[in-house]
Amino acid sequence: MSFQSRNPATGEALETYAGHDVAAIEARLARSWSTWQSWSRTSLEQRSAFLVRLAGLLEQRAEQYGRLITLEMGKPLAEAIAEVKKAAAGARHFAEKGPEYLAPMPIEGLNARVAYQSLGPVFAVMPWNLPFWQVLRFFIPTALAGNTVLVKHAETVQGCAQALEQLVLDAGGPEGLYLNLAVRRDAVAAIIADPRVACVTVTGSVQAGRAVAEAAGQHGKKAVLELGGSDPFVVFDDADFDRAVQCAVTSRYSNNAQSCIAAKRIFVDESIATKFEKAFVERTAALRVGDPLQADTQLGPLARADLRDTVHAQVQAALEQGGILLAGGTMPGGAGNFYPATVITGLAHDAPIVSEEIFGPVALLFTFKTEQEAIDLANATEFGLGAAVWSSDPERANRVAGAIQAGAVFINDFVRSDPRAPFGGVKGSGFGRELGALGARELTNAKLVFTGA
Repeated sequence: MSFQSRNPATGEALETYAGHDVAAIEARLARSWSTWQSWSRTSLEQRSAFLVRLAGLLEQRAEQYGRLITLEMGKPLAEAIAEVKKAAAGARHFAEKGPEYLAPMPIEGLNARVAYQSLGPVFAVMPWNLPFWQVLRFFIPTALAGNTVLVKHAETVQGCAQALEQLVLDAGGPEGLYLNLAVRRDAVAAIIADPRVACVTVTGSVQAGRAVAEAAGQHGKKAVLELGGSDPFVVFDDADFDRAVQCAVTSRYSNNAQSCIAAKRIFVDESIATKFEKAFVERTAALRVGDPLQADTQLGPLARADLRDTVHAQVQAALEQGGILLAGGTMPGGAGNFYPATVITGLAHDAPIVSEEIFGPVALLFTFKTEQEAIDLANATEFGLGAAVWSSDPERANRVAGAIQAGAVFINDFVRSDPRAPFGGVKGSGFGRELGALGARELTNAKLVFTGA
């Protein structure tokens, strides 16, 4: 068994990586369990110092790692470097604030406290779209809490997977604190079932997440699911117009438009809809598509050829079902998995593409007449990851934000994760939280310690 990474911009084969057989998996499970025995007994100060060293290496190697990310999954190099630097900032944040997040919490009126203790080895299934940040945003607080991790990274970014394992060793982490499991999906259930695995976390599709959660549930193990999204971006007539347009474009097309928290359904007050549509299409059409290693590229290729085929099929179906194409929508020739920034309007709200997650550069524009209609449309999805609300009226903005069913709502800004704040979804977008104080405690045993009357 082996895995091959390819450059999405050229189709060129980059590297072939050997997978782990049953014996190798067993050895890594044993190492993770053994390391947890010792790592969980180290002090928070020692673990925080490790995170500081990790942050330093990420900063020093940002360009090296950024290039690796771009070669394996195709995002513009500047965004890839920024991803690595964001992970470094996350490590520094948890090195500083993590001990406070994990400090024992006294219970008022009782001689008791809640102590946040490690659970053991944590098995993680991670995606290719943010191959450093997605992994490290989970790993950093998880390791700080005293857990060890076993990571099944996406098959197409095994170079990133190996680089992350080596990074942890280079930062002074003990062997077994972070271990790759280069395996295919059919090996996942047995790993979850292993008694040495304490819990499971998944960032990925709804289908993959629910399959993992089902396997974890069969063995009474906790699962944290960070799944897909179809985020609404709601623009009222009193919004800061230019900023709303620019943030809508940024949100939809950043990371090669392969982000679970992208603005996928854009709802605009009908009184400004024509103006918004014109400005949005103009800025979308101006995005520079090309070689992601070039400094001026804003939109690179999709990560795999099959992903591009899926996006194009979704677009073609949408047009057959009454959608009006305002930009893009054509399959380009030549090498690479490129697809143009696409804008579609005129769709019925029950069109299949509206309920699906579009993991590519396609924006859907809609109008609304009333505040309640905007709320109803925003909530008319199985997903509930993030949302954005744009209005200069704070009361209205907060009222609408409160009514939208999502794990996060950003007012007058676009959705993104931040190490200081909890991140996660509701409904089909999963459960559990990463980042912030809630994320630091998510994969811990919140143990009550009662010290007597």
